[in-house]
Amino acid sequence: MITNYLPNIVKNVRLKATYLLPLLLVPQILSSCNDYLDTVPSKGENEVLGSGKQIDALFNSSDIFNSKVAYAIASSDDIDVKPEMYEQLGYLPDSYLNGFVFGIADAANVQYGDEVWESEYKKVFIANLIINEIGNVEDITEQQRIDYLAQAYFTRALAFWNLAQTYCLPYAEETKGELGLPLKKSTSYEENVARATLEETYEQILSDLNEALKTSQGDVGSRWRVSKPAVAAMLARYYLFTQQYDKAVDYAKQALASQSATLQDYNELELMEDYASNPITSEGMPVFYSEYYGYAPNQLADFQENYYSQYFAASSGHYMIPSATLLGLYDHDNDLRFEQFFGSHTLWSVWVGGFGDDILYRKFYHYIWEDQIQSGPTVPEMLLTAAEALARQNQIDEAMNLLNQLRYARMRAGGDGIKLEAASQQEAIQLILDERHREMPFVMRWFDIRRLAYNETTADDVTVEHVFYKVIDNVPDGETFIRYTLPVKSHRYAIPITNMEITRSGNQIVQNTYLDGDVRTEVVDNYDWIDVYEGADMGNEDWGDEN
Repeated sequence: MITNYLPNIVKNVRLKATYLLPLLLVPQILSSCNDYLDTVPSKGENEVLGSGKQIDALFNSSDIFNSKVAYAIASSDDIDVKPEMYEQLGYLPDSYLNGFVFGIADAANVQYGDEVWESEYKKVFIANLIINEIGNVEDITEQQRIDYLAQAYFTRALAFWNLAQTYCLPYAEETKGELGLPLKKSTSYEENVARATLEETYEQILSDLNEALKTSQGDVGSRWRVSKPAVAAMLARYYLFTQQYDKAVDYAKQALASQSATLQDYNELELMEDYASNPITSEGMPVFYSEYYGYAPNQLADFQENYYSQYFAASSGHYMIPSATLLGLYDHDNDLRFEQFFGSHTLWSVWVGGFGDDILYRKFYHYIWEDQIQSGPTVPEMLLTAAEALARQNQIDEAMNLLNQLRYARMRAGGDGIKLEAASQQEAIQLILDERHREMPFVMRWFDIRRLAYNETTADDVTVEHVFYKVIDNVPDGETFIRYTLPVKSHRYAIPITNMEITRSGNQIVQNTYLDGDVRTEVVDNYDWIDVYEGADMGNEDWGDEN
């Protein structure tokens, strides 16, 4: 609710306090912000921030570090919720359900708001508050001012990025004139919120990232704050998604030059053997935003592979039930990601059973809040980004060297098939995309499906299919089975904006355009569930623990 929800924070002291108080996580910061929360800025009054501690409090908010992604989790070919599973679950949130069946009208008609839209524009509001009001802060040095601004621009860039990957079509020459985002740059509820073009949206993201490069943090320190490697990594992601492969390589290599963010060999992690210890965070490193925020503990904030600790977070009920396609990508005997992140019989934890080995995806389960996936840039992502961009420029040898560097850190030492070789450019690209799929499933997979449809080749296009009940008014009918197909370049790559949000904007915001055939539906007669795990080798008995 851009025009109503966010401005109320500054228009009404009680609402403002209600909104901000949960964000101020460090107790000593809380007491310093009383004056800030007790002062009601009137319409047009700009003096909102008064101290650096207040800015730190905003940046230490866990809301800054989590991005809601129900639509993205449910939309990709990595997810598979069988009708029989739904019968036992009894309920799926509207956003998850509409992601899974590629809903258009139902997604627009959701009556409870859109947590993705609201959470990302909340970040935009915080960033804009700091960008616009930091001139009023007198107790900080000029260098602190530069660094706070860099963090704010980085925060806004990531928020706009996540919003663009959700509500807009992928960026390409043929789509850049399509609808982009409302590019909020102030905290005023009177600011126009008409949607910019997609090209203007991406230009704004790039501009914000370039502003973030002005930070004085030359290497990764606190991984929940901006640094030059973190910005370089996001620029590499940006240029990969906009098919500017030479720049993607350059920025990925700049990020990989970091001495603080490094690749972690999974052979050295013993997560399953000892949940009580914390082998993957720096001893004694304070993580203020998580230590004081009870409902979302995050032990991986200082994980050495992270350039920036931001996470895709799914709410309760957004189960990451892997498809047969995803499971089939892994070497079940030697891939340590399969061993650590896929939990046999874990569907029993949500009262669902009887489906083969009942597998859920739970990355670093017990170390981060359940159903969170890293969304900030990481060393593995940069290795894969550079490798793919090099392969698309036919620099195969260097691309495969980077790919294999990652594989040596992910595959069981001494196992078979660790090193991969490619005899052609297309084979190299496919091997890299498969590894990217294994390393970053679900959310990033959905984002990749979108951008692969618009790149320079059709060889890597993906058509997504799901089989589920017929859904009417966000309710499965429990009788009719439908095969839902999302064709390549479907306009449904862009999630509908809720009608509620459009109405609240005074109809300044307009809906995405959808075409006949954007989602194909076919009735499945004589539906008979097939065991997707039938014949699969699930490894040894020890793998069956909840990991």
